[in-house]
Amino acid sequence: MYSHCNYLPWVNGVCTELSLVSDSTGEDGVYTVSYDGENKFRILQVNYSQHIIFYLKNFSDLYQLLELYAREPDTSPELKNEFVEICQKYGVVKENVIDLTKVDRCLQARGNGAA
Repeated sequence: MYSHCNYLPWVNGVCTELSLVSDSTGEDGVYTVSYDGENKFRILQVNYSQHIIFYLKNFSDLYQLLELYAREPDTSPELKNEFVEICQKYGVVKENVIDLTKVDRCLQARGNGAA
């Protein structure tokens, strides 16, 4: 089993779409993907109608990343606070948690061609 996702990185100042395919590890909600090295990610929390929280660990560059994706552009303060608490459990200090709804994002460029 595998999953597929689209990622929108900036390449030479241009928002581009990159598709990634991940492989199941056999453990529920845990996958591997090759991008900037070997990565393992797990689904920490999911409410299919509202949000999903991922934890990713990169074994090549030795970093970790937690991500909260919500269906609404600005989710509830309670969920945001819960996400900060989850980040802190994984050693990410509150000051390093960035609310990307407050930042001009590459995703916004997808619909109109401008960032």
